[in-house]
Amino acid sequence: MGRCAFNPQQFYPKKMKKALLFVVFALAYTAAAQDYKGHYGIGLALGEPSGFSIKKFNNSNEAFQYTLGYSAVKGQEGINIGADYLLHNYDIITAEKGRIPFYYGAGIHLKSYNDAGNQLYARVPLGVAYEAVEFPVDVFFEFAPGIAVLPSPTLVTNFAIGARFYFDVRKAVEKIDDAI
Repeated sequence: MGRCAFNPQQFYPKKMKKALLFVVFALAYTAAAQDYKGHYGIGLALGEPSGFSIKKFNNSNEAFQYTLGYSAVKGQEGINIGADYLLHNYDIITAEKGRIPFYYGAGIHLKSYNDAGNQLYARVPLGVAYEAVEFPVDVFFEFAPGIAVLPSPTLVTNFAIGARFYFDVRKAVEKIDDAI
């Protein structure tokens, strides 16, 4: 038997790269605007704290929001991680294109100060978002007053402006499985 000129080890990475690029581009169009409820929104938030924002809608009006950020306020520097439960009201503000929900909720966050230990606090996020019509993104502004419960009661204020891109994780996994 002769040797085969085809080397699967050289071909496979190229095929995988093409498949993953295809999946990434396909994801950009899998969630049409107003149809991304149930999908994950991943983006950045600038403010106090600044970092990553992840939002997952449970249905058309309820969502969980997860935050991983860093506080750069002098004397209060540290990592912040938390989760919020949000309710959305689409009737207060209307737009010709897209939707503008007012949202509110409750959450719990943990802040780990670089020099002063940890702080656990409850907060009440109040925000407004713009959900685009033609692209699966939202842009948001949020103000979240709260109260620290550990180590001692103190007032806490968070705020952020940011944006998230929405995609369907289930469809992405299916497309990756099909590509492989």
